[in-house]
Amino acid sequence: MSVAQVIRGSVADAASGEPLPTAVVFVVGQEDKGVSTDFDGNFVLANVGVGRQTVMARFVGYEPVVLKEIMVSAGKETQLQILMTESVSKLDEVVVAAKVNKQLPLNTMAATGARMFSVEETSRFAGGASDPARLASSFAGVGSNGATNGISIHGCSPSMLLWRVEGVEVPNPNHFADITGAGAGVFSSLSSLVLGNSDFITGAAPAEYGNTISGVFDMKMRTGNNSHRETAVQVGTLGIDLSSEGPIGQNGATYLANYRYSTMGLASQMGFLDMAGGQLMAYQDLNFKFNIPTAAGTFSIWGTGLIDNYESKLKDREDWETLWDMGSSEADQYMAAGGVSHRIQLGRGGWLKSTVAGTFKRDELSSSDCDTLLRVTPLLASTDVSRDLIFDVVYQRKVSPRYTVQAGLNHRHMRYDLDLASCQTIGAQLIPVYKADGLTGLTRAFTSHKVAITDRLTATAGLGVVWFNLNNDVCVEPRASLTWTATPASSVAFGYSLNSRKEKDCVYFVRVDGEDVNRDLELTKAHHFMVSYSRRFGDDMLLKLEPYFTWLYDVPVEVGSSFSVINNDNFYLDQALTSDGKGRNFGLDVTCEHYLSYGYYWMGTASVFKSEYRDAAGLWHQTRYNRSFIANALGGKEWMVGREKRNVFGINGRLTLQGGDRYTPLAPGASFEQVMADDKREVPYDEDHPFTLKTDAQLSYAFSLKMTINKQRTAHHFIVEYLHTKGGVGRTFDLRTHELVTQYVQLNFPNIAYRFEF
Repeated sequence: MSVAQVIRGSVADAASGEPLPTAVVFVVGQEDKGVSTDFDGNFVLANVGVGRQTVMARFVGYEPVVLKEIMVSAGKETQLQILMTESVSKLDEVVVAAKVNKQLPLNTMAATGARMFSVEETSRFAGGASDPARLASSFAGVGSNGATNGISIHGCSPSMLLWRVEGVEVPNPNHFADITGAGAGVFSSLSSLVLGNSDFITGAAPAEYGNTISGVFDMKMRTGNNSHRETAVQVGTLGIDLSSEGPIGQNGATYLANYRYSTMGLASQMGFLDMAGGQLMAYQDLNFKFNIPTAAGTFSIWGTGLIDNYESKLKDREDWETLWDMGSSEADQYMAAGGVSHRIQLGRGGWLKSTVAGTFKRDELSSSDCDTLLRVTPLLASTDVSRDLIFDVVYQRKVSPRYTVQAGLNHRHMRYDLDLASCQTIGAQLIPVYKADGLTGLTRAFTSHKVAITDRLTATAGLGVVWFNLNNDVCVEPRASLTWTATPASSVAFGYSLNSRKEKDCVYFVRVDGEDVNRDLELTKAHHFMVSYSRRFGDDMLLKLEPYFTWLYDVPVEVGSSFSVINNDNFYLDQALTSDGKGRNFGLDVTCEHYLSYGYYWMGTASVFKSEYRDAAGLWHQTRYNRSFIANALGGKEWMVGREKRNVFGINGRLTLQGGDRYTPLAPGASFEQVMADDKREVPYDEDHPFTLKTDAQLSYAFSLKMTINKQRTAHHFIVEYLHTKGGVGRTFDLRTHELVTQYVQLNFPNIAYRFEF
């Protein structure tokens, strides 16, 4: 008996959001079974065979859209949101070719350094472990220290990235955030079972995006099935997932929810997870979205949250190998974000989206030191709590096929409660570094305009204005891009943006001699310039070349040292800083990609770059994240197998080669004996030559085997994945050889999972 499934979805205008009734949607090769969308732009394609299918949408006056190689599974209906662009060409003068969905990001204002990634890619690419952040590390211009999912774009710190969920900025949504590096984590808390298609931007971002320096991760949750309930249960090395979605009542409302409880702690104890040894990790997360259409617009109620527990135990004395083994640490982390959004279609081609949201983050961390007599003394104790209330309004209108305007206003009402104490010498009492609680805010307004000047030339121009309420710092952020479609298969785009970003709340309340020394720090700013050349070869292959230059200024630096926040990889700062630092990044990103077709895909990316910063003394140095080069090669092949060719077997692989971790040499004359005799027990580094040394180039690899067995109304997914990678986290002395060594965080991770969908 053949197995078939349903593809359902909607078709709308990409700029105005208006549904397109009577649009024709069909599976390529089955045009005679095509359907027309209803008055609300909805469609249902019934009796679609399982496996990979290509869907096309056509509508008079619009450019056709092709969604290639959509996976259709027996256990879950496939849902598509098709956005179409009105043609600005006269139909009798030019033949409009279909656009493959992989060509453009979801944000129509983005012209350079932007890419749409799909949930299907997140689960398919080897080494991704169903984590969108790890998937991003395979894109051009993105570096990682290996064992974490920190995203360093063009040599910038991962802490300079903007994370958004459902259009709202959220705290770092990764498990064990900032513990192994500022802005990084281990795995994303947003499961691929709830994510929809999203955008990742590494270049000149449109005016909509604020409070970012390096790039944007703009993630969106999908809408639950509106026809019947679907359930998925997954058990694997990463955790136990329970997912459910379906209709609520008879008015088209839906729900989508996913809960995950980790098995990572068990994996650590059994030795499957080697992360520097002696570490225990446990986590859980919850994601949900309710979508409620009404006559007054569509309401959505959404949320995401996590709980993390981390412990690095003190080893037995005979197991001590380095200075770091003489200590222990614990961390409990909590993060939640959620809100209510309302979107309504307005007359004359416009829509208005309003959101009220809240975010919560609480980090409790402590660490201790142990001397050779096994006397344990506290080193640090920190409790940081932040609560933000967010109001966001965005209006967009397609004035004509050639002109679209967008405007918005965002305010973050921020409440902070910060407390950090550390000791200056081993065995001493803890002394407050910062202790503050109160209210502040960040307000931003923007406008953006997109104009098709000719059939081949399109321009966007935007402006953002941001006000940091704490110290009344104001920044005006112009944005602009120009795109020329040279031929139907090639285009050239130029993009520019001025971006700004505030530091973590705690930075502004560091106290020295009883005074707040950082309260007046300016917003860190960056000019982004990027050129993007794209060339398609048929419908399945794309070559993209993107040279870029970034100039950073008003960067917080420390007087009397080479410290800059560009290099920060710690979860807190305790220095007095000034906004006198600068930075510059320049390089070339290359992507050559063959989209999944005929059962196979591959992608090669390469980046060559240089990342430098200027300290408070005006001296230029290489940044911590200047790896010089990054190269990725990944690919995979799928086969339809079984008696009726209704099951899917796939194999995927990935190789990453990147420049080594940068570190600062030991101060002249420093020795192991000197460090052990010092009351601080800190390794002294040569501040005059920061990050001049580099470890050997790092090779990471991953592979996966995946099997989907399709039965009537059910699907069984079997996943076997292995990831090997490591990254340096610092230099310390070996207690046995008395030599200075690099300390690595290594990940040898077998991800074995089974998912049942019904």
